[in-house]
Amino acid sequence: METISLSRKFARWANELTYDDLPAPVISKIKAFLLNGLTGAALGYCGAIGKEAVELTLEEEAKADGASILASGSKATRYGAAYANSELMHSSELWDSYRMLTHPGPVLIPAALACAELENRSGKELIVALAVGYEFMCRLCDDFIPSTAARGFRPSPIYSTLGGALACAKLLDLGEDGLVSAIALASNFASGLNEGPRVGGNEISIHEPQAARNAVFAGIIARTGHIKGAESSLEGEAGFYNAFTGSFKGELSYVFQGPKEVDLKTITQDLGETYKLLTVMFRIYPCAGFNQPVIELMTELKQKHKFHADDIDEIEVTMNWIETLYPSPKFPRESWTRPGIQTTHFYVAHVALNGGFPTVGGKTFGPTGNRLTEDTAVIDFLHKRVKITGDKDRPMFSPKISIKLKNGSEIFGQYPYSRLEWGFDDLVHRLNDCVTPLKQGKAGFQRLVDKIGKLEELQNIMPLIEITQEI
Repeated sequence: METISLSRKFARWANELTYDDLPAPVISKIKAFLLNGLTGAALGYCGAIGKEAVELTLEEEAKADGASILASGSKATRYGAAYANSELMHSSELWDSYRMLTHPGPVLIPAALACAELENRSGKELIVALAVGYEFMCRLCDDFIPSTAARGFRPSPIYSTLGGALACAKLLDLGEDGLVSAIALASNFASGLNEGPRVGGNEISIHEPQAARNAVFAGIIARTGHIKGAESSLEGEAGFYNAFTGSFKGELSYVFQGPKEVDLKTITQDLGETYKLLTVMFRIYPCAGFNQPVIELMTELKQKHKFHADDIDEIEVTMNWIETLYPSPKFPRESWTRPGIQTTHFYVAHVALNGGFPTVGGKTFGPTGNRLTEDTAVIDFLHKRVKITGDKDRPMFSPKISIKLKNGSEIFGQYPYSRLEWGFDDLVHRLNDCVTPLKQGKAGFQRLVDKIGKLEELQNIMPLIEITQEI
């Protein structure tokens, strides 16, 4: 009996997938991804880092008949536009997140937009391509992320390169064999190390932008037909999984929970019937994803029980153990594993004293700007009254908080991950707190919401791109 490779299974599914095959919740979720990404790009263009990326791109790769750079109205090569748009999204810190250590949006969306625009694809075709890319990436990285991080690789650009490449290849209409080649090429192009953030470097700021470039490049090279991708590029003895997880047999070095082994056959199980992309979450606070539910839960407990910081004897937060050793128990970022600024301790203390934590681009609580990390009361509180505990049996992104008050009473709360799986309407509500810096504020944001809400009606995606220049 012929064994079909993982690449072939994904390529066959992707090639045959149509808009009518997609369940309504998947279409809604794809629109949410786009809303988050395009809002992030518009916010990114309000800042110096985003504008600098656009200027650099135009100096090197301006192209009058190229792909559009969001918010700016300029055009560049499709590689350049993918890079600039990714940097705009990335610099805003308004990302989506899957399994803690990957951020597909700043890669898949810029890569897909560049190809959809230049190939004159419709709104429906863009939705299908993003569904293909997101689902491929989510399934590919699902249980393997901790093992990838333990090898010194940063999972986000590694896996996003492959998801972006499949989305681009779908928009380029490469057919099944071309999709297989695009996967193989992306497997060779994937890159990104964890050493920088571990020791104070900031090169991760271009990991996703470079991954977006590589994703587009994989699709374009596959379209030439000159490269025949290895059929076993993913699971082969010297393939993607062996390189980036240490095993081509599904043997894992670290896991969030459960056994240290995956049957590779399960990666494509129920493909097209169940969608892992529905579990992707969104970051609205400018900090690591695993701190998002901690901030949410601590804020809810503060609002519900109305305690004062002076009433608190100790706060204990119990989290998945890898979240306390970010990005990996093998290579933890030491500045984040002990009490201090930008740690879970800090965010818990800030909410305890100020009632919440600032959202990206919007609501503020307590001191603003640089003063946020100079709040001596928060620093003192986090060192004396906040305790973080790692638990190997605790689900990822599902913290438990116990607050002991000085009067002897205790307050408990848990935050299941499922509460972070926002759909389109949920995201619209949350992003309304983030759009103050936009030229038209909430009014401009609502125009973007309306346009994306009717994305399937667009014959091409230019109206979607153009609105980011107006809001």
